[in-house]
Amino acid sequence: MATPERSHRIPYQFDGKKFRNAIQFVFEMAEPPESDQKIMFHFTDTVTYAGHADSDLVPFDPTQSATRTTRPPINVPCDVEFVQQSEEPTAFGSVVPSKLKVLLLDEDWAKVKDCSFVVMGGDKYNRYYEQPEFGLFDVGLHTMVFQAENEI
Repeated sequence: MATPERSHRIPYQFDGKKFRNAIQFVFEMAEPPESDQKIMFHFTDTVTYAGHADSDLVPFDPTQSATRTTRPPINVPCDVEFVQQSEEPTAFGSVVPSKLKVLLLDEDWAKVKDCSFVVMGGDKYNRYYEQPEFGLFDVGLHTMVFQAENEI
């Protein structure tokens, strides 16, 4: 348990484990009940070669064997906010795709930080960017933003 002090020097106790458990409970409580509607984090396959490869990961020796590693998609407790396309007028030809803002606790973010896209409700959202981390004492919170693939 962290014992931080506020700037006005009034010590108090903060139980990070209790806070994490409460936030995870809220994330799980708000999750859709149907499994095909839950957000799934997907990862890019990793290909490695027995010998040396160039910067594009193409082997110098075409007879080298390749090993492909596939990580299965996973679901972790998180908050998902759907951000609809802008109602404001845009320049002619501009498209403003819908986005998903996904809020994760630091421990769950560590499991999905290298994901390349998510699928929710049958729609694919590509990784767009990540906002700066924020938190509460020793508990970190991460916001990842994904952009709808079929609207780009």
